[in-house]
Amino acid sequence: MTPRLSLPPPADVLVLGAGLAGLAAARAALEAAPGSVVTVAAPQGGPSGSSFANMHDRLGLHAPATSGERQDFCREALALGRPGMVDEGLVKILAEEALERRQELEALGVAFVRDDTGAPRLFPACFSPQSRRAAVFGDLAHAYRVMADRVASLGGRLAPGLTAVSLLQESPGARVLGALCEDAAEGLAVLPARAVVAAMGGPASLFLHNQAGQGGTGTGHGILAAAGAALANTAYLQWMWARLPSRAFWPVWSLFGDAAFLLNRQGHPVPLPDTVRAASLSRADHCPLGHGLADAALDRFVLDHADTLGVADIQASAPGGGTERFQAALLAHAGNGGAIIDADGRTTVPGLFAAGECATGMHGANRLGGAMVAACLVFGARAGRAAATTPDHLPDLTRSLVAQRVHEYHRNPRQREAARCFLAHALQRHGLPRDDRHGLDLLKPLADRRRTISDILAVRMIDSALIFAQGRS
Repeated sequence: MTPRLSLPPPADVLVLGAGLAGLAAARAALEAAPGSVVTVAAPQGGPSGSSFANMHDRLGLHAPATSGERQDFCREALALGRPGMVDEGLVKILAEEALERRQELEALGVAFVRDDTGAPRLFPACFSPQSRRAAVFGDLAHAYRVMADRVASLGGRLAPGLTAVSLLQESPGARVLGALCEDAAEGLAVLPARAVVAAMGGPASLFLHNQAGQGGTGTGHGILAAAGAALANTAYLQWMWARLPSRAFWPVWSLFGDAAFLLNRQGHPVPLPDTVRAASLSRADHCPLGHGLADAALDRFVLDHADTLGVADIQASAPGGGTERFQAALLAHAGNGGAIIDADGRTTVPGLFAAGECATGMHGANRLGGAMVAACLVFGARAGRAAATTPDHLPDLTRSLVAQRVHEYHRNPRQREAARCFLAHALQRHGLPRDDRHGLDLLKPLADRRRTISDILAVRMIDSALIFAQGRS
């Protein structure tokens, strides 16, 4: 059955995603080109995703304030980027512009933690324990509202209930002319635009155990790849240990002391080998696993004694005395990979820009704590500004192109749900960073499943997972 089709007037800039990066892009586009038509399409209204549906209801924003701090930031970020791809020019831009973006949030009334003087209190950051460059803000629902209200006050159109399924173009790699989206009533919306900013988030929500926040589709990288965009660092997710089922953070380095023990399958404590202890002395300096770092030996030691889904049994001293047993797992969090971009967020595909978890290069395999929030704001703003001011004509969508894309669209809710369930368990079983080649076990089952499905969002989800697995192979 042919879905109901809507074709609104063309936009100058179409932003896909209403997280930090998407709203920063929309605001910058409207401020750079007053009177332009800017549409923000997102699957749901209100706070969602890693940006605004963070289970801890707070985010860190790394914003060096002095020349010396910016130099330190760049040195640390470049070192952490290995073994991934990191662009020194993008890192410098991030260091130079993060403070201004933080000040914009302050002006909007975002709820930063403040010191006795009323200034934002500065904290150390993961992978940079001696620094004091990161501010923290909470009440993320309020942060979403003030950012979204700013976009609306500038004339931007917020369009919730629209889930991107593909980008409109004559062929992969050709100029992007807009996007095809599902609407909340199971219809299709053809959204023509002079430029598109991809800010759809990363793949973490596809994992069984994740901290991605509600509302993530996990399809962003699959959509970018289908459009012909060059991607990098897609193997590098951020991984956090957490208790189950609460998903409250668990410091894996607590195993260094006498108050916590890893248990084997028979329920007996497993001593921490001296070699693992010696390699992992810096592990308490950062919450996420460090890709390529020696202290990841501790994470892999725990994973070696976990079950097939990466769930480990822990015994620890209880706060009120005695002991408690609980389960802990390594949860997928925000990704470091995405489209390769230039300084203004341009991808390798004409008319397509990217920011947030849809872009990479400002960090590589790892990133400093608070640097993802800074990257969303800095490169979201740069992408939006460039998308709005780059001279180009409004798209001329031919009737044949629209007809072709609608013909290629298939929706099968049962197939979609089955694919999501399959991916959650396949990725959890074979996608954890147990070793450097875990992607090989994923490729064949993903490719086999890909050949059996037609639902467009299921295809995009599996493509995102394949891109992750290929990066690890």
